[in-house]
Amino acid sequence: MTEPFAALNWQAMPGLPVRNPQAHKGSFGHVFAVGGGPGMGGALALTSAAAYRVGTGLVTAVGHPSAIPYLAAHLPEATWRDWPATFGDLPDHAVLAVGPGLGQGLAAHDLLLEIGTLSCPQVWDADALNILARFGPKLLTTDALRLFTPHPGEAARLLGITVADVQADRIAAIVRLRARYGGYWVLKGHHSLLLGCAVRNLCILGNPGMATGGSGDVLTGLLAGLLAVGLDADRSL
Repeated sequence: MTEPFAALNWQAMPGLPVRNPQAHKGSFGHVFAVGGGPGMGGALALTSAAAYRVGTGLVTAVGHPSAIPYLAAHLPEATWRDWPATFGDLPDHAVLAVGPGLGQGLAAHDLLLEIGTLSCPQVWDADALNILARFGPKLLTTDALRLFTPHPGEAARLLGITVADVQADRIAAIVRLRARYGGYWVLKGHHSLLLGCAVRNLCILGNPGMATGGSGDVLTGLLAGLLAVGLDADRSL
């Protein structure tokens, strides 16, 4: 890598195209948020709401039936699919946000086994990463565009090392993650790192204000929503 570090300047980053006045909800992607196991419906609601917040046209939450009240109360515009779900009928412009509140039971494992075979863009977080750590790279059987967003504990499980090892050399950890699992990586925490073609420092100083439950769920929805809107932006031109 010739560019080990680069501070990202939001003012220099390309924006999404201006929306056509004749565009409609089908013009800006469709995020399927997969998670919301028993007792974790709030995580699914946060992810879904974040996807809408960045301009996604449609969001479908896929979760355990116990999560329905969270969506009904806070996000009635989202559509719904119960577990067990299959994904053979996904639209061409679908993006999956996988993991927030998913749990690690048999139903969650079954969902991930199918999702690992899909070709649509995906964001993996939380319990999806913990299940991936158990299965290893063999779970990912397609070359789909995948973005993984572990915190140091999840990164340690994915690599079979300790959290202290990850924190001691975060650059080496994120490089090893991509080498093992492919895809793109955001290593969260103090000095958050992004690895695509180069390692980039997303947050030089850290932000302890983000050290609260649900922040990762929101990030997952934001990233999936941006992918959906970006991939579908030309449809509105």
